[in-house]
Amino acid sequence: MKLTTLIALVLISLTDSKAQATINRVVDTASYAPRVAPGALATIFGSGLSRNTVQASGFPLPRNLGGTSVMMNSAPFPLLYVSPTQINFQVPSDLAPGNVSILVTVDGGRSAPFAFTVVRAAPSIFQDDSHHALAQNASDDYSFNSPAHPAVAGSIVVVYLTGQGAVDNRVADGVATPSSPLSTATGPATATIGGVSAPIRFLGLTPGFAGLAQANIEVPGKLASSDYPLTITVGGYGSASAVLSVSGHGAPPPRILSLVGQLNYFNGTFSSVAVVGNVTYVCEPSRIHIIDTTHASNPRYAGDFGAADLGGMGGSCMVNTAAKRPILVDVVGPGTSSAFLVYDVSKPFSPVTLGLITAQYKYIADLSFIGTVGFASTSWYEYNSAYKITGQHGDFISYDFSNLIPGLISALTPSPDQPASNDLNMRPNALALVPNSSYPNTAYVATTTATGNSTLGDAALDVIDVSSVLNMKALQRVTVPNSAIFLGLAYENRLLLATGNTTGPRSPGVPDFSITGNLTLTTMDITSVRSPVPIATVVTNVQTKGTYNVQPLGKSIFAITNNPPTTDANGPGSLMIVDATNPKQPVLYHYSTRFGMSGISSVNGFLLVPHINGLDIFQIQLP
Repeated sequence: MKLTTLIALVLISLTDSKAQATINRVVDTASYAPRVAPGALATIFGSGLSRNTVQASGFPLPRNLGGTSVMMNSAPFPLLYVSPTQINFQVPSDLAPGNVSILVTVDGGRSAPFAFTVVRAAPSIFQDDSHHALAQNASDDYSFNSPAHPAVAGSIVVVYLTGQGAVDNRVADGVATPSSPLSTATGPATATIGGVSAPIRFLGLTPGFAGLAQANIEVPGKLASSDYPLTITVGGYGSASAVLSVSGHGAPPPRILSLVGQLNYFNGTFSSVAVVGNVTYVCEPSRIHIIDTTHASNPRYAGDFGAADLGGMGGSCMVNTAAKRPILVDVVGPGTSSAFLVYDVSKPFSPVTLGLITAQYKYIADLSFIGTVGFASTSWYEYNSAYKITGQHGDFISYDFSNLIPGLISALTPSPDQPASNDLNMRPNALALVPNSSYPNTAYVATTTATGNSTLGDAALDVIDVSSVLNMKALQRVTVPNSAIFLGLAYENRLLLATGNTTGPRSPGVPDFSITGNLTLTTMDITSVRSPVPIATVVTNVQTKGTYNVQPLGKSIFAITNNPPTTDANGPGSLMIVDATNPKQPVLYHYSTRFGMSGISSVNGFLLVPHINGLDIFQIQLP
């Protein structure tokens, strides 16, 4: 199969559930990431973008194709493909990074201007609809990489991408790159395969094409035979991952997750998942998507709701089926006026708005249930005109949802003799343990000992007795010195996994108050639920702004989603697996990297993972 044919095959259109006769989104052409680089290939999604479907027949690329042009300041861009819903074009190589506004003209008629983000480099790996990289194995007569044709460990694999950034021998826009001299990327570049560093032997433009780049990567020799996530970083900007098949020696990593279903649609930059029966709700800031997941291999988009209610401030939702009728609760905020938006989901495909109820506490971080009682934590700080933190705060509160509309029950009362009751520490997460014979009415709260104007502290777990929600009692605070703050919590049987970070919020916080350190993994023995015992803390080399979402998969194995690092704050998040079968030595495995990856949910043997371009469904396969 020719390279040009394969590239055309992987350019699979998404479906925008609320398309209008305008530009709806501009993304890169390879993986549909929400940013592009000068000289890169980019895609416009919308409607009414052309009269017909037309593909460029050769080079130089035309500036008008089938009556359609893409313009900025009256200057048309090179076009590869146009259709009524999609345009593929080349971003001008002299475009300065920043917010750029373009418009589309169709037979002289103009669309409304549309702004998108251009950055110095935006590496994006071409991949098929199963996320497998478009790559060739140099050691196997340049066969296309696949499970049937893996790259040999220690060999070179040629990976095709776009968005490599500036090159030393610039090529005119829309013109095919010559074979001599080569156009090599000038920005610092690195790659990883399965989280292992993979040397890049060449990164630059591919001869014979416009806007297409290639990275000649050496596959690490120590990798075993398996499929691994491949990522490329240029100038500090990371790519979404693509799967690369490798043939090597040694014990392969466990295949915990297997991608079995996908649904393509435009999602928000962060979201969470809630499930009622076979209906999955993906909650993003601006709306809630309804997805029929009756068949995991063939999820079906069923509409959306909530746009008029959320005001771009949603994204964290959960379901309660213990109330009079099943309800979906979306935490609107977080902010000084946090609220609960409640929907009746008795008819899962036709939610009914019950009300937007002020939470009476600001900066609510989460919500979890024991029966019809919801428990939440708050997390916030005060700062001065120099953006230096002057105070930190965190409450633990309970709400009654038995009558569907929540009512405040109580808040944990601070007591000077019990640190776990303190409301002067940030509390970014809380987890109410579902009671059974082993778990009494208990809640764990992720926190830090840092307080006041100091962000230096130890990660801490507050243990709260919630047997009487009118009089909740702090029992103890368990601290872990190898981590600065806990952020995410999940438990299974007698094991608790707490994800944390080596630093607290940056102070002074300019331009923001990001957590700038590395991911930490802490295991605790909760055989005695109200007396957790730390087992081990592993400080990883993974940089992150936070790891708030943890899901137990069974047999002491957990899935986590990791926020992007501060060095690429708007970059992709990561899905990883923590194998804690030996809780003294938890092991971290890399699975995939996607823009907008945040909240996840494990249901009935499947892991639901939303991202900016839709929903991935993985089957959980425990060893």
